[in-house]
Amino acid sequence: MEITVTGANGFLAKNLIYSFVENKNYKINKITRKTPKKRLKQLLERSNFIFHFAGVNRPTKYKTFKKDNVNLTKFICDHLSYKRLKTPIVFSSSTQVNKNNSYGKSKKECEKLLLNLKKKNKNKIFILRLPNIYGKWSKPNFNSVVSTYCYNISRNKPIYISSPKTKIGLLYIDDLILYLKNFLKKKSNIKNIYKPNYTDIVTLKNLSNIIYSFELSRNDKIIPDISTKLNKNLYSTYISYLPKKKITYTLTNKSDSRGSFAEFFRTKKDGQLSFFVAKKGKIRGHHFHHSKVEKFLVVSGSAIFKMFDISNNKKLSFRLSDKKLKVVESIPGYQHYIKNIGNKDLIVLLWCNEIFDVKKPDTFKI
Repeated sequence: MEITVTGANGFLAKNLIYSFVENKNYKINKITRKTPKKRLKQLLERSNFIFHFAGVNRPTKYKTFKKDNVNLTKFICDHLSYKRLKTPIVFSSSTQVNKNNSYGKSKKECEKLLLNLKKKNKNKIFILRLPNIYGKWSKPNFNSVVSTYCYNISRNKPIYISSPKTKIGLLYIDDLILYLKNFLKKKSNIKNIYKPNYTDIVTLKNLSNIIYSFELSRNDKIIPDISTKLNKNLYSTYISYLPKKKITYTLTNKSDSRGSFAEFFRTKKDGQLSFFVAKKGKIRGHHFHHSKVEKFLVVSGSAIFKMFDISNNKKLSFRLSDKKLKVVESIPGYQHYIKNIGNKDLIVLLWCNEIFDVKKPDTFKI
């Protein structure tokens, strides 16, 4: 199938286009402002489906609304009608079509042109009145509150919330893309207007608090709460707006004669992940915990892991190696240690079910 996408450099179009990257059943034609009219006509005539996303919503000159929104839509409709091509069209309209502003009026006029094409030429027309969409590639400080918050907060710039209790509906871009792809399979076109449902409703204050928590997490190394779909999607969006200098960050590496130790990340609910290096013949550990549980995974080298029950001296021993990846867990009340028995540095990945708190230690020796 050959698909033409207008507004190919825009937020919505780019996410749709690159969702087809691994699907060889589709050929995607990209239409931008620089595409010559002759080339546009050729692509329209070859297309099996059109996603019409081109348009502007905040031009510096009001006449640009008609030029970029209405005129292109009219050109597409006129050419399809002239060639009697019944190519289906999905059009990104707006919830502002019934408002008295230049943008809403231009989108309303586009809708009328498309519905007239449907009536006269029998094209399938799917008009989308979209809610607040967020995700990667959206333009910050433009038309997306989420991208604006992510961009500004990650750069320590202020954000302005005129009404913190105002609730907004949000739809994640990946969910919208799945919704859009369903139109490729639609055989009937009874209704004209489609309104994708919000996946989440959140106040502006709560939205800003979530994104601020992501920024703070980069300082305290505590992974933010991404247990909900909203938080997970917002975190992915936030990361996509990080300035270059924040893409990497340095860990604290504690070294001594035995080797080194570094915390990778902490979580508020699910413990922490660390790694350590033990030099040849060196031992790490020789302590026990009352409640804390740890998982050890040797990713380089070989080791012996030993532990004994401090109440009855019952002993356990395990050999660990990068040749056969095996996880061993420490048992509360068992003193344990790990020794490098190989000829190279031992590197171990370590997870524990609670973060280290110097004020509430749970590590003891006997």
